[in-house]
Amino acid sequence: MTGQDERPQVLLLSSNLRRRYAEDILTALALPRGATLQFRYEAQYVAPSLQQRVANGTILGVRVLVGFVADADSPTDAFLLPVRVAEVVAAECAADVFLFKLRVTDHVDLDEYSLSRADIVTESRKAIDKIIEGNGAYYPAVLKFPAFPIRTSEDQAQLWLSVARRLALHTTFESAYFMRVDQPVHLARATTFTFASDGRLSLSDLKPARLPVSFYSPRYMELPKIALTCSTDGRFLRVSSDASHDVALRYDSTEFWLQPDASSFDALTHVTIRLGPEEGGSTPIAAIRLPVIVRHSRVRLLSRVAISALGAFLVAMPAILGPQSSLALRIVVAVVGAGTLSAATVVMGRPRN
Repeated sequence: MTGQDERPQVLLLSSNLRRRYAEDILTALALPRGATLQFRYEAQYVAPSLQQRVANGTILGVRVLVGFVADADSPTDAFLLPVRVAEVVAAECAADVFLFKLRVTDHVDLDEYSLSRADIVTESRKAIDKIIEGNGAYYPAVLKFPAFPIRTSEDQAQLWLSVARRLALHTTFESAYFMRVDQPVHLARATTFTFASDGRLSLSDLKPARLPVSFYSPRYMELPKIALTCSTDGRFLRVSSDASHDVALRYDSTEFWLQPDASSFDALTHVTIRLGPEEGGSTPIAAIRLPVIVRHSRVRLLSRVAISALGAFLVAMPAILGPQSSLALRIVVAVVGAGTLSAATVVMGRPRN
């Protein structure tokens, strides 16, 4: 976002009325660029003008500003903060519930926002009043909203930290851990993997990936014990590094290695990164779940066919050479051929669980 001409057209707010709502904010902040998340609203919380855009399909591709709101009806404690920019990839109304599928893009620059909660509360009250004035009532999902003093820059890590520090001023997140998952990178090369338009990550035997993860908390406490973990289905995709990280600091970074394991067919699976108390409680937990397509390696298939063909040829070679050739040579060729066939069938063909 480089100017006012690229101002987001939709504002989607999530609150602290339920722990899950607050966790949606942590998820939006944690997701790597190109990944997707879903926001849900009952129809009564979606402004009529936005409902119309969903109905006629003109909402697709529109830029969205995702934000956190608390105590919207309070004259003294209202808290509203922009969190992330995204775009709408799907939207529908199902059984009086509006579903927005969003692809996250940039983090927002909040340098013009004070690090004083009192100042943010003052500005939040003004912004919420303008939302009410523009829409006739307060809605957390609107088309008409004031222009927030935000922009973006290349230093996404610094922008993420800026948002986290201001969210931590609110009691909802004062004990929470904030997480940032960067773009997946090839294990052996500097290649960065991008997400498809549907938010899925594609990996194969030749594309193992590492997921860089950073975290931050406004305070450190011995209890409750905080855990950073990575989990997969364990069959089509496995974690080939340590699957957990000891969270003994307020901020740190690590990475998880992902190894695809599909031999005969493509498979859809997930990888989940979770940061928060090991035991459930009232503190919101940062967690993201990335869909991953593990592709059947075409290179592996062609290699198997070629090696099988070579093995079959070597097994048939003694008959081709005929009885006039050396017996020892025919035995050696047949044994090598049998070994080659076994490698192609047993080793390369078996499912790698």
